[in-house]
Amino acid sequence: MPHRNKVQLEELEKSLEKITEENKNSNIILAGDFNCPDIMWNNLSIKKDAQDPEVQKQLINITTQFGLTQFHEEPTRESNLLDLVFTTNPSLMKTSTNIPGISDHAIIITDTDIKPFYSKSNPRKVYTWARANWDEVNKDIDSLTTQIRNNIQNNQNVNEVWLTFKKHLFASLDKIIPSKIVKSNNRLPWITHKIKKMLKKKQNLYNQAKKTKYWTNYQLYQKSCKREIRKAEHNYINRRNE
Repeated sequence: MPHRNKVQLEELEKSLEKITEENKNSNIILAGDFNCPDIMWNNLSIKKDAQDPEVQKQLINITTQFGLTQFHEEPTRESNLLDLVFTTNPSLMKTSTNIPGISDHAIIITDTDIKPFYSKSNPRKVYTWARANWDEVNKDIDSLTTQIRNNIQNNQNVNEVWLTFKKHLFASLDKIIPSKIVKSNNRLPWITHKIKKMLKKKQNLYNQAKKTKYWTNYQLYQKSCKREIRKAEHNYINRRNE
């Protein structure tokens, strides 16, 4: 919000109302440039010499209304705290620090104790069209076309014609064209081949430790994996911000 005004805050309030109505038990994390440097977030008050005090008071009211706690403390432009991080669940927040930015604002890096939710797709069948026997496909399609015409002439209704066409078409594809079952890739983008090998080794060490009841090697390697994953994640984010 480079130019703070009530209209933008009213739109923010509408968005938060919609989110809380549709997801009553969800945790909210809200971050951005709010350009309200005169709010003292430790006691939710405004400095006496504040500019646009009504607008800044409106932001305080919105955060109070939706149970949002401001978590970031370091100034993000000179001595001003302009960029803020709000949450409805402070227990999820670990740290929030600055790194040099590409503009006159610092970049906020906030570490949270949350995991992304992935909507996993079911395995699906994929036809290998390059290996299809097209002569057989055309032969089956010709036969199916004749059958559909006969059904129409016999006054079969549209839904029955469609179901007949669909059933015989897929039966023909399954019979003639090779296929395979593929799974969707939900892997995090910073999980490299090296990390995948480390995770596989970690699982092997876990299996060994479970049998021998000797957990030291597994615990040490588990820490190494966590460090490597966190390092890869930070490097990935930094590259995206360049």
